[in-house]
Amino acid sequence: MGAGAWGTAIAVVLALAGCGLISPSNEHASPLDGYRRDGRAFPLADVGPDLSGITYAPELRRFLLIQNGGARLYEYAPDLRTRTRVLQLRGGPSNDFEAVAWLGGSRIALAHELNRVVLVHLPEAPDAYELEVDPSRDDVVELVLPPPSRGNRGLEGLCFDPDGNAGGGILFALQESSPRRIFRLQRSRPGTALDVATVPLAIDEPFDAEAALEGSAEDLSGCAYDPRTGRLLIVSERSSVLLDVALDGTVVGRLRLPGVFRGGAAHYEGVALGPGAGLYLVSEPALYQRMSRAVVYRLVGP
Repeated sequence: MGAGAWGTAIAVVLALAGCGLISPSNEHASPLDGYRRDGRAFPLADVGPDLSGITYAPELRRFLLIQNGGARLYEYAPDLRTRTRVLQLRGGPSNDFEAVAWLGGSRIALAHELNRVVLVHLPEAPDAYELEVDPSRDDVVELVLPPPSRGNRGLEGLCFDPDGNAGGGILFALQESSPRRIFRLQRSRPGTALDVATVPLAIDEPFDAEAALEGSAEDLSGCAYDPRTGRLLIVSERSSVLLDVALDGTVVGRLRLPGVFRGGAAHYEGVALGPGAGLYLVSEPALYQRMSRAVVYRLVGP
């Protein structure tokens, strides 16, 4: 088909879409089916090694990235090209923070390898350079989970459902392996925010992740809550795969990820749903890959 014919065909498709004669396809059970890579992986030049997690804060219009070896939290503009602030974490049990989740406003959750989660507020001052995470402080809330059975196999991922528990929010925390576990954390009184420490914390596991994800994910390295479906997007470093998982453990969809980033093996450590429903994956040492969802049209009518 020549260039002119292609142009005519595209114009016809757009015209039909505008007239309502074709519409976006709903054939796929999982949104993951339509995602494709937006070019190559990009380095985060201002972030040191051991990049371990990512989340997007739409109210703040910024990405938050956690570095575990140096215990630093990086803030980036939505284009992930402009670094806006670096916060050194102070007062934690060690430097081994593995994941970050945005909880709304200035509130965030940070996961530690020792299966502990701290809830803190980001500092308001744009020139702040430290973030206190000492659980003995009045403005820090610590959530303690059952310890991992093996060292270096603790929490690796965090994601947050802001509407769950009737608006109080539900936090999901992923244990890497030995065994793979997904914890669900919420306050026992519906409508109560997670950082209200006077209300007891309820912790359970929505499904047996070790059994449900056998053969799909060798480990669990990061997650994002998908408000479009009410399901979890779970990334596995060892399996180089992104899974769409329902809260009963059903794997609804999967997206194979490139096994090589910029000439080296990919080590996927986190995933976030960002602007325009883009998927943002981060990999050690300090790389990110954006994926966008293509719109597939189907004919409407008999």
